[in-house]
Amino acid sequence: MKAFPDNGLRQGAHGGGRDHERAARHQHDQAVFHRLLSLHEHIQRDLELRPDGIRARTRSQNPEVVALLHDHVPAMKQRLHENFGLRFWDPAFAELFAQHDKVEMEVSLLPDGVMIEERSDDPNVVTLIQAHGQVINLFVAHGQKQAQQESPLPAEYRRALRA
Repeated sequence: MKAFPDNGLRQGAHGGGRDHERAARHQHDQAVFHRLLSLHEHIQRDLELRPDGIRARTRSQNPEVVALLHDHVPAMKQRLHENFGLRFWDPAFAELFAQHDKVEMEVSLLPDGVMIEERSDDPNVVTLIQAHGQVINLFVAHGQKQAQQESPLPAEYRRALRA
């Protein structure tokens, strides 16, 4: 089992107040993620694999879950855009952040959840995006138990990171 060692500061801000802001933001994001994991049985997710990435709809009839999704998904888009990584111990997440500049992500807030489209022009990154989408499906299906597991990289994926 893996713990969650992320401190939210590994990408480098060393400017006092900014460190505090990043740590607070990371703690908030982590709390929202863990609450979603605890409510995973109230979440429905449809994943469509597309030639250039994925389209996913994540929904709930539970208003708390919808509010959490409306917080979590845009925050994750922003973190990807900023390369403000998380789950550094998890190969698929570490790679997604290593390839962040090759990922285009659109988020639409829906009355009952969110729709996400992730795309790339790089076929290798498309493989990674699709694997990540399937990992999120596993989080929805199994909650915290799944989140404690590493997300393996697809066999055909060529790593950007060097160990």
